[in-house]
Amino acid sequence: MKKDFKQFKPSAQRLKDLAHSTDDLSYCYEALTKVSRSFAIVIQQLPDELKNPVCLFYLILRGLDTIEDDMNIDNAIKKDMLLTFADRINTEEFTLENVGDTQDYQDLMLHFDKVIREYQKLGPEYKTVITEITHEMATGMNKYAHATVESYEDWDDYCYYVAGLVGIGLTRLFLASKLETSPKLFSKELSNEMGLFLQKTNIIRDFAEDLEQGRIFWPEASWKEKAPTLHQLQADEKSGLAALNEVIFNALSHVPACLEFLECLENQKVFRFCAIPQLMAIATLKALYNNPEVLHKSVKIRKGKTAKYFMSIQDFDSTKKEFISILNSLAKKDNTGKIKSLLSQIQNERK
Repeated sequence: MKKDFKQFKPSAQRLKDLAHSTDDLSYCYEALTKVSRSFAIVIQQLPDELKNPVCLFYLILRGLDTIEDDMNIDNAIKKDMLLTFADRINTEEFTLENVGDTQDYQDLMLHFDKVIREYQKLGPEYKTVITEITHEMATGMNKYAHATVESYEDWDDYCYYVAGLVGIGLTRLFLASKLETSPKLFSKELSNEMGLFLQKTNIIRDFAEDLEQGRIFWPEASWKEKAPTLHQLQADEKSGLAALNEVIFNALSHVPACLEFLECLENQKVFRFCAIPQLMAIATLKALYNNPEVLHKSVKIRKGKTAKYFMSIQDFDSTKKEFISILNSLAKKDNTGKIKSLLSQIQNERK
């Protein structure tokens, strides 16, 4: 018998009470600040043509992710919810009650009809992108629901579904707006690597938090030969730092492609939207490198560093200079020569 979603729907009276709480678009931007403050800030950097499509793209994917992350939903029902999600946002204005592991996510799902109504107002060139990316991401979430990320190839594949597709979708939105036209952007490889770089940075940073919640996102190839379990890796600083630095080197391998992507961008506002998170990611990796605190807590860069990027980054040359400065700093701590080799690759490609 096919599972339905009735048990997740709020009561008719609850819907009536919510109907006039705020207009749809205002709610969407308010929700965005609650579920991702940093993303809400960089969206304000975008041209007006792209603000709403990107905001709604993010909220729809956040809704999908909220379902995927909710461990209280039966697996069979969750699979159905994920795989029908893209179709449903095009056919009905649905809401879900008591779905989400935080109050802000539950609130988003309780008001998800507002997101859908605004999404339906977008032009077909934007809706097509959002629908296709949402469906493919749901397929990937279902694929990795019970799979183990063993090799670095698995890690790339997993990160493709949860973040590479976001990069690809954003690039397609940029192209749909006609604000970006570079032929290189029509190929998904560079966009994918932009997403992989950000996602891997987050996974590395959140090691301790994820482990505490029983989630494992580091590939087994990075730690399995260093410790029998992740808890033992956490307890053995030498082995833990070896695994940490290994996954950081892997993440940094995406930097040349990220710089190549950024160099393609013509619109300054789109450029800043893309460049600021990338710079925050590489600055975060610098803070994580060989840092034993990462094994026990989430380490983040100072707010002043974030503010610096928001204020100072205006063009590709300044961004490239900051990337190289950070890599030079890391190279002084690296006795493997890997970061020096990466620096040489970047500098030789862009002379």
